[in-house]
Amino acid sequence: MFEFTLACMGKGNYVCPPDAGPTWREACEAGCDMEELESNLRLTPWERMLKHDKKLNELLEFEAFMEKLRQGWNFVKSKHVYSS
Repeated sequence: MFEFTLACMGKGNYVCPPDAGPTWREACEAGCDMEELESNLRLTPWERMLKHDKKLNELLEFEAFMEKLRQGWNFVKSKHVYSS
């Protein structure tokens, strides 16, 4: 299962701005990567969509690679003869 708290962990160098609201501070203290969030907020909606598409394509390519690896492993296992 996806763990939001682990997936949004920052590098630990972020300093919360003094005028940050309580929700922002709470997210910062919880370890969320506020630096990444701020950089995403600087992007236009179109740039965010392009970034999302790039990440999605990278994930799909990785999943396709892992599926080929799994198929190859199953093939090797099917041809392996156990000698006891």
